[in-house]
This record gives sequence, C-alpha cells and structure tokens, in this order.
Amino acid sequence: MSVDTYLKGKNISRYNVVRQGDLKILVAPSLVQWAKSVQLGTKRFLFWESFDIEAEHRHRPTCAH
Repeated sequence: MSVDTYLKGKNISRYNVVRQGDLKILVAPSLVQWAKSVQLGTKRFLFWESFDIEAEHRHRPTCAH
C-alpha cells in the first residue's frame, strides 16, 4: 500500500476513484483486476488516525498456488 497526500502535478487518470465519506481513495487498475474485494477501515486514537486495508485475492487459472 502507498499513501500520498500531495497530488499536485501527478497523473491520476488511470486510477479508479472511490469516495468514503470525506476521503477520496485512488485504487490502482492492477488491484482492481487482482482483488476479489478490498476493505478499508479506519481507527482513531487521540490525534492519530490509522488506516487498515485488506484485499481478498481473486484466484485465476494462472495462479501458481
């Protein structure tokens, strides 16, 4: 996972945009193809907020496992 909050001058046209409340989440096209589902959770402790992301793998005929 990568988090980047400074998007000025960056080309984000390939990414899928998902809105969750006041958050805008950019999802890479490869993750959309690879994942069966993606879940995003947030936790807050005092002034700190953390993200938890879980992706469920989509099995394909070419999977090596």
